[in-house]
Amino acid sequence: MTEPRRTSRETSGEWGARPIPWSLLLTAGFVALAALAVGTTDYYLASVVVAAIASLVATFRIAFHSSRAFCLTLANLAGIYACIFLFFAATDFPSASPFALSAGFVLPLIAFVAGSFRHRAAITGVAIAAELREQRHLGHILLWLGPVFAIGIATSLLPSATASANEDAILLAAMIAISFIILFVSRNVAVFLLDIGLLFEEFFARIAGLIVPAFAFLTCYSLLVILFASVYSIMDHVTAGRNFRIEGAIRAISFPESLYFSLTTLSTVGYGDIAPASNAVRLIAGGEIVCGILLLLFGFNEIFSFAHRRGSDDQV
Repeated sequence: MTEPRRTSRETSGEWGARPIPWSLLLTAGFVALAALAVGTTDYYLASVVVAAIASLVATFRIAFHSSRAFCLTLANLAGIYACIFLFFAATDFPSASPFALSAGFVLPLIAFVAGSFRHRAAITGVAIAAELREQRHLGHILLWLGPVFAIGIATSLLPSATASANEDAILLAAMIAISFIILFVSRNVAVFLLDIGLLFEEFFARIAGLIVPAFAFLTCYSLLVILFASVYSIMDHVTAGRNFRIEGAIRAISFPESLYFSLTTLSTVGYGDIAPASNAVRLIAGGEIVCGILLLLFGFNEIFSFAHRRGSDDQV
């Protein structure tokens, strides 16, 4: 018999029972960034986004006794929804009022909570379940996305004159239609959230186990960046000519600029705002690119080997 998957409460503990986990910090940071992105257009809307997501998570935490994994996933996906909604509103309803935008954002969340209360017993069982619903097909769970996207496409196809004259009404009508869809598929959405939440918990646990080798890799990477940056800076100040073209002008390179050039060269990004202007620097930059590729190959190989050995040791 295989041992049943432990719940996120069993594996991670309750909030307050141990130090705040990385998953919680990353979730809070992501939601804050989503709110700031919304706030670039309207601070009132940003406040509504934060309050709505916090209220949503608190409702499921208290009313449904949801696990941390479930709540974190709910907060993350609500943040993603906020970004999608902002894109949708900015593209199709650029002149919509703050009230219409706020109401349109909140309506599907309210519908999800209302639909969840209709199936409270089933969703409570889902929220504290111990294992993934692997027997459920992803296509069945996400089937509701089809009509949601259809509504978004329909609003985009409206004549611009009609949309401009009735932006608030069309936006609210579209979000009300989406809310009705969410109302009737809330249980499937909750099951999907649980599965994603448990996978998130495993993902963060694996990431935590790779901190040491990843730090060692980044240390080597940083040393190479600094080493080549020092060479570039020294060359440009001890040779007779200038070795770099910086924003179109050939001049001496500063050490911060040499660090930036070394980083973009080692990563093979090469934005072009700083470029070699002598054959000697081109040769050194070529060598740095080769070193960067080799470091990436060997570094990732060592990290994956470490993760494989760690997984094998855990199974013994």
